[in-house]
Amino acid sequence: MFNQQTTRDALCKMIILHEYPMSMVDHISFKEFCDAVQPLFKVISRNTLKKDIIKDYNAEKEKEKMKLMLSRIQSRVAITTDMWTATNQNRCYMTITAHFIDDLWRLQSQLVR
Repeated sequence: MFNQQTTRDALCKMIILHEYPMSMVDHISFKEFCDAVQPLFKVISRNTLKKDIIKDYNAEKEKEKMKLMLSRIQSRVAITTDMWTATNQNRCYMTITAHFIDDLWRLQSQLVR
């Protein structure tokens, strides 16, 4: 049974987990794909997607999960930074990322800030 809210939640999760740009929902081919898969799904705007993601995100909970995960790893942690300027907004951004090898020998990256 189709449910608009469940589908919106799945879209948010997909965007977050795969680090897709939020502008993806504006792409014509994405809208055509959604219409082909489920014509009842009303594709949401980029702003609505952003609001849905922010509403469901709990920063303190995520921070505690990351602290717990980093305290349990056996490997060393490499910290990197990245800085860029969004030309269309004239704003500067900086991220801090922790990189490490997990117990299954997979490279993990966690956004710290």
